[in-house]
Amino acid sequence: MSTAIALSQVSSKVLEKLEENPYAYDVFFEAITISDPNDWQEFKFVFYQQDFDEFKADAPRLLAEGKNRRLYLGENWQPIQFYLTATCGEEDLIFPNSYSKDENDLLRVNAVTSVNYLKYERYIRYFTADEVKDVVEELSRVAQEDDTERLRKICRKAKVNFWEREYENWIEYTELFNELIDYYKDAADKGNAMLISIG
Repeated sequence: MSTAIALSQVSSKVLEKLEENPYAYDVFFEAITISDPNDWQEFKFVFYQQDFDEFKADAPRLLAEGKNRRLYLGENWQPIQFYLTATCGEEDLIFPNSYSKDENDLLRVNAVTSVNYLKYERYIRYFTADEVKDVVEELSRVAQEDDTERLRKICRKAKVNFWEREYENWIEYTELFNELIDYYKDAADKGNAMLISIG
């Protein structure tokens, strides 16, 4: 089974709680399925009593933000990441959070995987609110580029031949790519960070 990715906007406060407490993510992630605000206490068994008592005050915010709309890239994140970074395979998951042009004059942007991860789980990544603003700026620059010319540069960087079908294949993902840009813009406008679930 291929790896799937989902993005969630979170406030900086919730991101801080997620970094502090390894169980907070369970409550956040399951929030979408919890209709009764008290049901989250079913997670109580995973907490030490002291941790649970401290955590109770944070639960309402985690539940509220966990119910916000997520952007599901599913398994389609790979062509988008390839378009943004010219990397593929395992390399996708370690591409640095940097935004620069390389020797091919190719702007490479990591907007999908991030190298920041929660200390207890490498497959829950994030961008801080400030990094989200940087990503939006760079995504906007990429969106202004000519698709065909960008794909030629990407193929040169990845050392693969560029064929017309590369462009035709990319066209299938442009709608999702535009959704990604809009989702980041919305997060930046709200001052939110971005949580990335890889699995």
